[in-house]
Amino acid sequence: MILVAEADVYERLRKKISQWPIKVPRTRETIRFLKMLFTEEEAEFLTHFTAPYRDAETLEQIVEKTGEPRKRVQAIVNRLVSRGLLFRFTSRRDGNAYYSLMPMVPGIFEFYFVSVRDSDEKRKVSELFEKYYMSGGGMEIGASNYPWARVMPIEKTVALDKEISAEHQILPFEKMSEFITTSRRIAVMNCACRIHIKCDHPLETCLVFDYFAEFMVERGFGRYLRIEEALDLLDEMEKAGLVHSTTNVQTRPQFICNCCTCACGILRGLSVLHNPRAFARSNFLPVRDAEICSKCRRCVRVCPMEANVYHAPHDGEPESIIFLDERCIGCGLCAYHCSNDAIKLIKVKNEIPEKTPREAMMRVEAERVH
Repeated sequence: MILVAEADVYERLRKKISQWPIKVPRTRETIRFLKMLFTEEEAEFLTHFTAPYRDAETLEQIVEKTGEPRKRVQAIVNRLVSRGLLFRFTSRRDGNAYYSLMPMVPGIFEFYFVSVRDSDEKRKVSELFEKYYMSGGGMEIGASNYPWARVMPIEKTVALDKEISAEHQILPFEKMSEFITTSRRIAVMNCACRIHIKCDHPLETCLVFDYFAEFMVERGFGRYLRIEEALDLLDEMEKAGLVHSTTNVQTRPQFICNCCTCACGILRGLSVLHNPRAFARSNFLPVRDAEICSKCRRCVRVCPMEANVYHAPHDGEPESIIFLDERCIGCGLCAYHCSNDAIKLIKVKNEIPEKTPREAMMRVEAERVH
């Protein structure tokens, strides 16, 4: 009976986290890694939290809801926050600390892997999470016709035309500098994906903003950046051949990730799982000036999606770089790394995301395909 009760509390926790639009599919690994992340006491405790976007509560409200002694509630909350499994923020409106259950992605996965020190448990969680990702979790991240994440173009590669039509104006949400300069707080933290799957790309790469920045810095897992430092970091990421991605919103993005196809859950949704809904591509595509292209193949080497293919001269056909636009995600890395400045990004569509994270997540839920 104890085993049944234990399994039941973790299944209830899975369903509770799945109230977020990005749900937690029931796979062979799901309950196993939930048991490793949360004690039975913690799992039961978290099932008392209410629906997403309305679940932020003070310690006193949690005490009242659970009926548990304040000292015990405080101890559980502190443990969960320290391991990145419960979000805490101090409201600028009333100065009170609030606590909130997070979705698995983006949320628990990122904060757990960044927060918890290396251990046998963490390595086992990583192994289970990868099996979970490949057997359903990764497809759930892209289970809606409205993707929750979006690729951002490298600003300096975008071609600006003084006579550009209104529908092709470069809008504020298409500029990472706009997100950075309008945020109250900016911090950088290690990439959870590259902790989960190690690769040769830089580790300290993920920008988080406002309450999320404060959450990581207060707990010692991030450091604040000035605006100039954050913009410099983006330059470094572009040189490293990483793709900028963020929440699919116009304002108040929670993060800017700098992604690779070898580790990152966002890009792997397309490159490994071949899910066309894994993320929203940018509104831009590269255009090459064939007359000044030197065929140096830097664009071929840097493209994360293999959208540029080198065609060697043979049978009377000239040497060329073939562009496969169906593979392109509009990141701008090919233009940034072009040795002859032969490539520019141009705006080819005008898809406008939802304004805020809450509105975006509600649309993710409304446009679910399975």
